[in-house]
Formats: sequence, C-alpha cells, structure tokens
Amino acid sequence: MWLNEENGSMLDGPFQGPMAFITDKKSNLWVGDSLNARVLAFDSKGRQGREYDLASAAKEAGLASDPLLVDLVPSINGKLLAADVSNNAILEIDARGGKARAFTSQPAGSTFHWSQINKIHSDGKGRIYVEDVALRQTVMLDKDGKPELVLPGQIGIAVAEDGRLALIAATEGEKQEWYVYTCEEPGKELVKLARLNAENPILWISLIGYDSQQKLHVVYDTELARHYITLDSDGLLLKKSTTVLHDPGYDVNRPDWLDKNGNIYTLQVRHPKLKILKLE
Repeated sequence: MWLNEENGSMLDGPFQGPMAFITDKKSNLWVGDSLNARVLAFDSKGRQGREYDLASAAKEAGLASDPLLVDLVPSINGKLLAADVSNNAILEIDARGGKARAFTSQPAGSTFHWSQINKIHSDGKGRIYVEDVALRQTVMLDKDGKPELVLPGQIGIAVAEDGRLALIAATEGEKQEWYVYTCEEPGKELVKLARLNAENPILWISLIGYDSQQKLHVVYDTELARHYITLDSDGLLLKKSTTVLHDPGYDVNRPDWLDKNGNIYTLQVRHPKLKILKLE
C-alpha cells in the first residue's frame, strides 16, 4: 500500500491514513483506508481484490456526511461494520452486494447515547458493541442496530463469538498490578480471570481479542520489550512471545490484530510502503 507523505509518515492525529485492519476466517485481509473513504480486500498472498466505497455506502445508508473510518470489524452473513466518527454512526456494508445500512446514536442524554466511538466489536449473533471513549461505556446493539444494553465503565474490551466479554483493570498505588476480568454474557458480573505477571513495570497494555477457540490474546509493553500472551478460558497461560518494541510508524487505532486461528498481525510504515507483519 502506498502512502502519500514523502517521508513515509502520516499527518498528526488519530484519523489519518489506513486506520483499521482485520483478517477474516479465510485469511483475507481487509483494510479500512480512512483518507480515501474506502475498504480494500487482499487475499492471503497479498493480491488486491474488492474495493468498497465508503462515501457511496454512507450516502446509500442516508448519512449526512462523508464517513471518517476509525475501526472495522467483520460481522455475520458476509457483513462488515465500519465505525464512522464523522457521522457518529456504525456503517454496515454487505460484501455480498446488499444495501448498506447505518446505525446511529440516540440523542444526547438518552440511555443509549454514544458520544465518541473508539472501537467496535461483533459476536456470533451479530450483536454490535460500540465503545464510547468520551462517556467511558460500551453500548450494545442487536444485529439490526436496536440498542439493548449499556455497559458502564467497560471500554478496551474483547468480545468472543459466544458473547463472552473481557477487559483489563489495574490496581491503584505505587506497585500497580494488572488483571484480566471476564463474564460469560454482556451485563453479567465480571470475575477475575488472571493476573498479568511481568518482570518489569507494564507501560501499555491492550486486549487483542479472542480467537475461534475462545483463547484470549493480550499484548503489553515494558521498557525493554513487547510481550504477547495467550490465556485459555480458565485464565491459564498457554503461550508467551517477546519481541523488540515496535513502532508502527504512525498513529493507528489497533496496531495489532488477530485472525480466528490465533495468528497475530501488526504493521509497520517504511517509506514508501506499509508492511504487514505476522508474529511467528
């Protein structure tokens, strides 16, 4: 993928350039290109396939402005969901050729209002989870965009196909400890799944997501390295990998992502191309 800046970098700010990357069950790569308001599909060998015009899809769905994509996730029945911060909406694209739909927030002050979309998720029932970084909550919609539930204080989550939900929380104090919490269904009580043990203080941490075997993948940085761990449904550590600290080259919402087989991908900008890397 070719970048516009002469030095291979992107302009400052969270919404520049290719912003979202996902890999589907068939190892196809989907790239949300924010600058050009489109979604590109590549096969497992890197050959470009389909291209979806987000501006046309937004117009078809009745949205007022051209979209500004910040996240992208697969849904059920060949659908793609794009988080559009320009219209504060979720844009549903039918990869099989059906009409695009848009799911918008309820008015400010209402129970199911969201103010600033950060990330979105979907489960095996097609339910949509809208993370609102401004109000620090997640709003859950059904597959047709009808609001069903608000999860106060729950952001930075991971959602499994069966609706299992996980998030990370830290203790207060000088010796900060990090824990993974989980619940079997959205809205149920969160229980402690695992404590994250690191030899050095954790500087940054994120849930990459669940794979098809319900294994949870976590990434975190210490001062000297980046660490990837895999936990089973009981919180047992299945795998740990350590790499050098990695700078993707520009500000991107999800620097790491996961396919359903548990393979982890990341990206790196090296002028004049954007490179996709796979963790071995």
